[in-house]
Formats: sequence, structure tokens, C-alpha cells
Amino acid sequence: MQTKNNYRPVVHFTPPANWMNDPNGMVYANGRYHLFYQYYPAAPYWGPMHWGHAVTRDLLHWEHLPTALYPDELGCIFSGSCVLDKENLSGFGSLENPPMIAVYTSHNTTTHLEQQSIAYSLDYEHFEKYYGNPIIANEGQPDFRDPKVFWNPIKQCYSLVLAAGKNVEFYSSRNLKDWEKTGEFQAGIHGLGGICECPDCFPLQTEDGEKWVLIISMILPPEETGKENNAFDRMSHITQYYVGAFDGNTFIDTEKSDIPLLPDFGTDNYAAVTFQNLDEKVMIGWADNWDYAAQAPTADSGFRGKMTLAREMKLVKTEQGYRLSFSFKGTEALEAVSFPLAQGDNRLHSDTFGLKAAVKGTGKIVFRNSSGEFVEITVTEEEITVDRRHAGQSSFQQDYEKESYGLNRAPRQLRDSSEIEIIFDKCILEVLADNGLTPFTVSVFPLQPYEKVGVTGDIQAKLFYLC
Repeated sequence: MQTKNNYRPVVHFTPPANWMNDPNGMVYANGRYHLFYQYYPAAPYWGPMHWGHAVTRDLLHWEHLPTALYPDELGCIFSGSCVLDKENLSGFGSLENPPMIAVYTSHNTTTHLEQQSIAYSLDYEHFEKYYGNPIIANEGQPDFRDPKVFWNPIKQCYSLVLAAGKNVEFYSSRNLKDWEKTGEFQAGIHGLGGICECPDCFPLQTEDGEKWVLIISMILPPEETGKENNAFDRMSHITQYYVGAFDGNTFIDTEKSDIPLLPDFGTDNYAAVTFQNLDEKVMIGWADNWDYAAQAPTADSGFRGKMTLAREMKLVKTEQGYRLSFSFKGTEALEAVSFPLAQGDNRLHSDTFGLKAAVKGTGKIVFRNSSGEFVEITVTEEEITVDRRHAGQSSFQQDYEKESYGLNRAPRQLRDSSEIEIIFDKCILEVLADNGLTPFTVSVFPLQPYEKVGVTGDIQAKLFYLC
């Protein structure tokens, strides 16, 4: 069990020390999952960005590698992506030893000019920056960043999507060095304006054939937050997605929705992107919130910033249209050794654990400690709530204390029997409800470990431990 204020998770990735935000450059190569990330190694708050680097074989236990990219004359190293150039179209490697190409934003800290650059690696650990950077120059567009490269099956070339103010733009290239703009997508959310960040675009198979998903994280302006009936009235940053088609030039929103579609209904999942070079689509997000991340009490544990667990995605047809469904990837073997929970209170023997529960009606799952702190998951016929208002420390930042931040809620996606998957790890709670159609990620900071889990109502749950 954790000692007081030891909040470093066991199976969720955290930096070796100090500050981390967006996941970057996620790619699978030679049996290892590579995670790069926005990293400031000098202090537990945001600063000149580097790319940190870590690898794993099981998505639970990570090995830290040396910092991959450092600031240079073009600026700091902002978010981006990596591809494994298997055909050596870039010419940086060979067919026998294909290069890993990092495509990232160079951010000038004086002028705030943002341009796109690349670096390559043949050992997948040490990177050489391209002498011809920037590969996509910028004549003055603000907020021009976060390129995500993907294979374009229509043109048989590489494409990328990047944020460009309130829109996202698409580019294509035959060699990852010379890029041409092919289109843009207007990313306004049902009357809400905002600054786009960290887009991702990828195909998923459905019962009606292939569809494409466009994910965009967004900074909402102050005048759009706190509005009555605003789906995003709690936060200044959100992540949302569209379902549609990709015509080789741009994304087309063919599956229009009357409401914004969210990949997570909790307060603490931003800038989520997917791994390259996998048959399935697997996502990781930054499990924090810009409104209070810099004040999170994890600094006493040697870090600030944590990632979600990897989540595999499917596109599921519902009564409301196509929706993303998520399941945890990497926890399958641990789930095999589980213990049924009785109705009422059950003792916890670790503060890194998981639950799988069958829900046949309504009910509650509560984690609590002897100090009176608790976090509560409630399932009703109409909605699911994750209530952290009494979960632990909250006075470290005024936004975290807000009532609207503490009570996370979402409408039910399934009214019949469904499953809930839950992971708790020191200071992060992930809930995948309604067969993964209703995800939540929230940060909680109990002053001492939760010692009991209570189950009430029409819920049958099994407990398993992650370490």
C-alpha cells in the first residue's frame, strides 16, 4: 500500500522526474511500443519542451530511454508523431533497416512561430535532425502544430493532419520531406469556437465497411466555457471526435451528430492519440487537466503528469449512430486471476487494482478509506456518474475544487445489461462503462490509500490486482 502522499502510479506511465504532458510519436517497432512525450526535465512545471522517450513490451511496465529530441535554433520540440518508414521512401535508411521518422513542431519561444520538422533514427533511440528543416514552413499562421502522419491508402503516400488555428489541415508527401497541402477541415463544434491541437486521423472497420475517425483536442476560449447548456462548460480544454470518410485529400464528416462526440467524459484525458504500425487502433492520452495540472500534489512524489492506460478502440453502431468503444489493452493476463466481490464492503489489499463488473440494472461502486475519503461510481437508468468531490486532497487549486469538476457525468449508451471495466492506480481512476462506450478518466489524491470497495445494487463484480 502507498505511504502518505506517494502518488506515483505503478502501471500508468509517468516521467522519470518533473514535468510531462502530451503523448507523442507512439509507434510499434521490433516488438516494443515506443512512447515519446512532451517533457521538461528541469522542473515539475511546463517549460522548454523536449521529447522524452520510453518503451514497453506489455503496455504496463515501461523502460525509460534517453531524451530523444532537444530544443534547437528553430525552437522547442512541440508535439508530433513517428512512423516506421518500411519502404525507406525518405532515403534515411534501407529496406533492411527502415528508419523511424519523427515529425514534430518547432516552436520559436521568442516569436511563437511554429513550423514542422523531422528527425530520423536507425536504432530507434538516437535521432538525427534533418538538415532541411523545417519541412513545412509557416508564414505566420498562429497555432500551427502537432502533425500526425498516417499512410494514405488512396494515393499510396504519406499524409499528415495538423492543427492550424480553429481548423485542421491535411498534407501529403512521397518522401516525408516534401509536403503539399491537400485540404482542410472546419473543426468548429456546434457553434463553439476554439484552438485545435493534437489531431489524429485513422480508419476503423465497421459492420457497414470502413469508416474514418478524426480526433481533435481543443482549447476553448473563456467566453465559451461556463455557458448554460454547454456540453463543455466544466473545462477550458476538451477532446472530441468525428466519424466519416477520408477521400485522400481531407476528412469528410459524413456521420453527422447533433451533439459533440467525446472519447472521454472525465476531467483528465487530453491530447489522446494512437499508435502507428499496429493492426488494431490503440490510444493513450495525457491523464491530467491544464486547468490544474501544474499544481497537482504529485510533485512531492517526484513527477507531474501521467498517461492513461492503453485503450483499444472499435467503432460500434448504436441507436444514436456510430460511437467509439474502448477496452483496456495489456491487462488481460492480470484479469485471469480475479476474486468475486460480495455485496457491501470488501477489503482492498493494494492501491493498484482493477474491477470487471456486470451491470443488470442500477447500483454503486465506492472506494473509501478510514479518513472518510471516497470516490463513487453510480449507475442509474439514465446516466453514469463518477464523483470525486470527497476523494481526497482538493484545495491545491481552485478549479479542481469546483463542484462541476468533481462530479463527472454522462448519459447511458446502453439501457440493457452491460459491463464496466475499472482501473485504479494510486492517483488515477479509469472507468470504461456501458461496454466501453462511456469512458471516464479522473485524477484523485487520497491522503491515505483506499482500504475498502463497496458494491451495491444490480452489480456483480470481480476484483484483480495489477501488481
